[in-house]
Parts: sequence; structure tokens; C-alpha cells
Amino acid sequence: MPSQSDARTSHTPYLSVVTYVRNDGYTADYEKRVHRAARCLVHQLTMAALESELILVEWNPQSDRPLVLDQMKEFASDYVTVRGYVVPAKYHDRYRGSSEGGLHIDAPNVGLRRARGQFLLPKASDTFLSKALVETLAAQTLNENGIYRSDRFDVELDMNDYDPLDDEAFLTHLEGLEGHRCGRLQQPEHWQIRDLHTNACGDFTLMSRQLWHRVRGYPADRTTLSLDLDSLLLHLAAACGGEEICLPEACRVIKPVHSRLHSLRTSQVWKPWQRKLDHYLERKYGHLWAHRARMLLNYPRRQVRHIPSVLGPSAERNLAWPASRWARGAKPRLTQDEMWGLAKEPLNERILCRARWDTEAKAAA
Repeated sequence: MPSQSDARTSHTPYLSVVTYVRNDGYTADYEKRVHRAARCLVHQLTMAALESELILVEWNPQSDRPLVLDQMKEFASDYVTVRGYVVPAKYHDRYRGSSEGGLHIDAPNVGLRRARGQFLLPKASDTFLSKALVETLAAQTLNENGIYRSDRFDVELDMNDYDPLDDEAFLTHLEGLEGHRCGRLQQPEHWQIRDLHTNACGDFTLMSRQLWHRVRGYPADRTTLSLDLDSLLLHLAAACGGEEICLPEACRVIKPVHSRLHSLRTSQVWKPWQRKLDHYLERKYGHLWAHRARMLLNYPRRQVRHIPSVLGPSAERNLAWPASRWARGAKPRLTQDEMWGLAKEPLNERILCRARWDTEAKAAA
């Protein structure tokens, strides 16, 4: 549950959207994507008259480059407060692979911990919400025990082609593009886990503030790989009493694709004895025993292309093992401590726009 140290006002917004940014030139048009996505979201929430806030967490900024927050164009809204937090490199440097991977899962946790909304939505900084999805949020009928999922829809888009379009025209164009829907995947039966919609869940997992604090944000990771953590979160939240609710297909998250999508950068690393053992167990005893060996012996390990110095755990050890135990009724052990999300750290806050509800709450305080 939220602690007394968490940010509070006398008026609570309905929704907090948390996103995370970086200034290391992640992709060629990264800043253009981020700026447009933030601007469109503020526009949509304002048009929907939804009292809300957008929290931008600038993680591990490079000292030789300007902050993304400093380059943000002005926001204006009576309904949406926009604030940012700068998390210095010292917090990132303590993780394995920090010199190669510029982001960590604690980036969204920082924003989630400081969010004031009744419902909290972490999302990638360069994704867009469909009109139907914003309308669903604006209806303010969400269940406090719900784990809300929305499909991601991947599209090809050159951001430079759409500078002349205003936000409304741009969003209309986005929704008309052909693309790939990241729909629900069939969970392997021999994994013996809950049948949850984990495909691209890092791009939309909406829960109440109470449920986010119950699970203490995203699970901990000592590396910068962030493997399976969004899927683990779903299973953890379900084990803590949450109920998955999948929104209709029209309620989609739109993602302009690029070459550094996490799923495109991750590969399995096999040793010869592991393949021999896996093939033997499959032939002799079937999928279940091969799966059990993978869980127990933690293979095949995984590698993320841009972080070659760190081998991550197998999906069977990292995800299937705890998720299968929770599905059988085991009580989850939370991997984040009570100060998750750097709760006690004095981070630099920026107010980029203050909504009317926030101004009135500040005055009342």
C-alpha cells in the first residue's frame, strides 16, 4: 500500500501515465518520437477532459548531451499536469551491463512510486494511444482490482514525413495505417502457468495505484537486460489478487517500429551438452521433463545484442518457474523492498505544465 512518504495532494487525478526517456541517441529519430507522443497524449487527455498527469522520467542522462526534458516544447492544459524527474547516472551504474545498456526497469518504477492518480499506466515513451482507448479511460469506469491489457499495434512510420500535421490529423493518420497486431499468445501447456496475455505487455499494463503498490512496481533486476519483467509483473499481480481484463481490439497502443525493439535483440545461447540433454529428454520423456530440466539447470541462457557482456537467465527459470508456483497457490515473494522506485532519493523534479486541478490542490494545501 502507498506509504505516508508518497506524493499526495488534496485532489487526486484519475489517471497517471508514466513514461521514461533517455538522452543517449537511442535511435536516429528518438527525440522526435518522444516529443510527438507526449504532445499527442496531452492533447488527447485534454480533449477528453480527463484529470490526469504525465510523468516523464529521464534515466541515466549523459553529461555531454542536453536533457530530453530541457528540449520538450511547452505544454498547455487545464486537465493534464506534466512533470519530469531526472535520475542521475549513479543509480544506473550499480547494475550489471550498465556501460552497454542505458536504461533500467527502475525508470518506470521511479514514476510509478511518485504517481498520484487513482490508476497508473506505464508506457514506452514513443507509443500512441488509440481514440477508443482514451475514450475508455475517460469513461472512468475502471475496476480497482483489474489488470488492464491492450494490444500493441506495430506500424512503419517515418516521423519526418508528418511534421506538418497537427496532433489530431496525425493521430487519425496513425489509426489508418496497416500494421502488425501483437495479439494474445498461447501459453505452453507444460509450463503450467496462468493463461495471461503477456504479448507486448510492457507497452500497456494499467492497474490501480493500490495494486501497483501491493506488488511494489516492476520486479527487481540486477542487470540492465530487463528480461521477462513485464510478464512477471502480470503473473505477480494476478497472484496478489488482481484480475486480468483485456480491452477490445479498437483499444490499441500504436508503436512505430524501429530496429532496436527488445524482442528483435534477444537470442538464446546454447551449450552443446544442453542441446543433447534437451533432445534426449524430449524424445524419452516429453516436453514436461525437458522443461523441468531447463528450469532446474537454467538453460538456454539469453543474450541481448547490445549488452553482450551479460548472459540473462532462461525464460523457463526466470518466468515459468515462479509463475507456475504462483499458479499453484504459492504466496509470492516480492523482490523489491519497501523503498522501491527510489522512494527516499531526492530527485530533481521539473514541472512542465500544471493542470487546473493541480493548481487548486496546491493552493488548498
